[in-house]
Amino acid sequence: MIQNAVYTRESTIPSKDHISLPIQHRPRSYQSFPGAQYILPSDKEEQDRLELQHRVLQRAIGPRLVIPPLALQPGDNVLDCGTGSGIWLTDLYQRVPSDVSLFGIDIEPRLFPTAAPANMQFSIGTATQLPTDWSNTFRLVNQRLLIAALSANEWPTVLSEIKRVLIPGGWVQLLEAKRWGTEKGEFSVKHRKMLEELFASRNLLIDCSVQLPHLLKEAGFENVHVEEYKLPAGSWAGKDGEETRDNFINVFRGMKTPILNAGGFGYVDSEEGYEEWMKDMSKEWDVMEDTTVDICVFYAQKSA
Repeated sequence: MIQNAVYTRESTIPSKDHISLPIQHRPRSYQSFPGAQYILPSDKEEQDRLELQHRVLQRAIGPRLVIPPLALQPGDNVLDCGTGSGIWLTDLYQRVPSDVSLFGIDIEPRLFPTAAPANMQFSIGTATQLPTDWSNTFRLVNQRLLIAALSANEWPTVLSEIKRVLIPGGWVQLLEAKRWGTEKGEFSVKHRKMLEELFASRNLLIDCSVQLPHLLKEAGFENVHVEEYKLPAGSWAGKDGEETRDNFINVFRGMKTPILNAGGFGYVDSEEGYEEWMKDMSKEWDVMEDTTVDICVFYAQKSA
């Protein structure tokens, strides 16, 4: 039984006047790249989740791994920024000529595949400062779900870097989350409010999906396109809904350490309380049939 927890099933939105002392808990492994704000873990559990996430996202957008109107040709180079476990590149490898060169870059190498084919390579680095010798190299740059990684001032830098490393006429494709959970659910509403505080405390851009079309144009990209998808989440939507639920609830479980290290933002005061909250939110998604995770896909072109 949890004693004296701020979070309860009947709790209301807490006051922002709270003590921000770290809450003791069992932490997972996180990246330690200098200056990085990424708030998800880097361990085997996260690697498995990223593979599930890839299936969930591809189910939503269909079999397309390459979204812009292009067909990769022998000799082309492709970059996956924030590659994580490299699952997108691994899937793409099965669909392109063997002499298309595939590159993945990430601040955390622990998630990289232990083995890779000859035309695929991974390197440690940040999307905010891609290697200088990559200028005008890639026909396609892919980047997914860096909402929990890039600060408001880093987004323009990253888009500028992506544009620099694209060949003239090359394309960038981005995928970001727009909203999640149900706006009618007590636990989901409170969770969104807490995440807004967490993201604000780190200057992360929680509404990047709204701002990206403008940011892409500001960076000088042309032919900016946006596609939106709603992913049903919860057991009410069958096995697919359960997988979507499990993936994104586990995203939020992965944020436990940064939330508790920040004192819980007045919403929770124990590790047990946080885990109970995640269970209650998962159950809420199961029974509220309007529950979705909404994503946006963006693609845009560097001028020829």
